[in-house]
Amino acid sequence: MSKINKNKTLSPLVQSVIALDNYFSELIRLGARIEDTDMKSNFDFEQAQRLINHFVDCGQNVSNEIIQMSAALNAARTQAEATAQLVSVRAELLQARKNELQKKMDAFRLLGEKVRDLTLSLNDIKKPEGEIATEEDRAKISMRLSEFELQIQPLIEEAQYLKKEAQHSKIKILEQSADSLGQSLLAISQKLGAFHTTDQLSH
Repeated sequence: MSKINKNKTLSPLVQSVIALDNYFSELIRLGARIEDTDMKSNFDFEQAQRLINHFVDCGQNVSNEIIQMSAALNAARTQAEATAQLVSVRAELLQARKNELQKKMDAFRLLGEKVRDLTLSLNDIKKPEGEIATEEDRAKISMRLSEFELQIQPLIEEAQYLKKEAQHSKIKILEQSADSLGQSLLAISQKLGAFHTTDQLSH
């Protein structure tokens, strides 16, 4: 790739810096040439005049390039500020999304703890193997089952609500987890209802 083509791919700011560096190098070279000129003949004077004219032109180019570099700096700064603003907005959206996800996952965790506690309580009412339940035992179990049925329904509704919220927020893993938990709770509720009905019919 040629130097010209390569420079075209650079930003205006970098191009200005490179151009300035070249002009400064040329000014130093011309200054040295002018200083080394003997000034002993008309040719020397003419040569010195040409070098001085070139030096003046090069100095003007430096001034012009500084103006362009200043404009390029301002443009780059404006673009950087605009980009920083966009990134800031995106960062806020990302943080809000993370907070939303954390809030919903915390709600799901708390629901899981409620379900676990309810399940443990349900296991506590089971009679040991081989023991025959008395009428009083059956009455207590029936009452406890009715309580569980009342407790489990709000949990089912909470799981369904979490599923809808996750679906709306496009949080797939939470949607699937809430749906699975809701289905499990619904199955437990149906089993409790069937057991309760069978227990009542046996009286």
